[in-house]
Amino acid sequence: MTDGPDTRKVALFVDFEHLRRHTEGAHAVCGLSSAIEAVALRVQDMGDVVMANVYADWDKVPGRQGEVKRLHLDPRFVFSNLAGTSFQLARTNGSLVSMALDALDALREHPEIDTFVLVSDDAGIADLITRLRRDGRDVFLVGFQRSMPPDLLSMDVEFEPLEDSVQPAELQHEDTPPSEEAYSDSDFSWEAFVLLLARLEDTLPFVSLKYLKNHVLTPNHGGGSTNQSKGELIRRAIHDKLIDTHKIPNPRNPEFGTTVCVLNRRHPDVRRILELG
Repeated sequence: MTDGPDTRKVALFVDFEHLRRHTEGAHAVCGLSSAIEAVALRVQDMGDVVMANVYADWDKVPGRQGEVKRLHLDPRFVFSNLAGTSFQLARTNGSLVSMALDALDALREHPEIDTFVLVSDDAGIADLITRLRRDGRDVFLVGFQRSMPPDLLSMDVEFEPLEDSVQPAELQHEDTPPSEEAYSDSDFSWEAFVLLLARLEDTLPFVSLKYLKNHVLTPNHGGGSTNQSKGELIRRAIHDKLIDTHKIPNPRNPEFGTTVCVLNRRHPDVRRILELG
């Protein structure tokens, strides 16, 4: 319905968890920062961005809210854990419902918006796409192709795979698995380490791996007294999926990233320790 990219009035709605699922862990397609930036640049190229909302439980991803704001995106808070539901269900109900409600509000309050960009792989977004198309709006679906439901891709939308726009993930030293000897002890206890990191997350805006290793960890937390043994402990925690890592801009030098870690609170051992602690 538009003549060219310069004439578009664009609204962006991003399910942040879709980006996280494909940018963390051993099989990450790219870095999370790279994915966020790729989305921001793509929508800016489309035309005049009227609104750009990113939905997440920002308490669970310390440091990311500021990064989103620096890209001129608007972070919107949604709960990632609702009583009596699984994390996946809560994520879908929170982000997807908020995205749909805000998009419908945009139809009414901003009739000048002719293009909606949706970043999600949730099949439930199909109803929103149908409503937007019925109202004569162009719809772009953006995301990682390997997780896109075929039913979404078959709808009357233009799909843009993020794999074509992002830099490949760089393997960080902290992401390499520890030696076999480092995790052969099946009786190893993570309690002190998990409780320590939980306290840090409650008091700090983010926890960098460098700070954790060089200034916080002690033999009481399950590692040794040398930097090598502390690094081995951190790599083991990553290997066992007790913690996730990602990059954020360095507060003192934004040109260089800082690797931060967060507890994987979905991990059964982490949940058990936090419930008992």
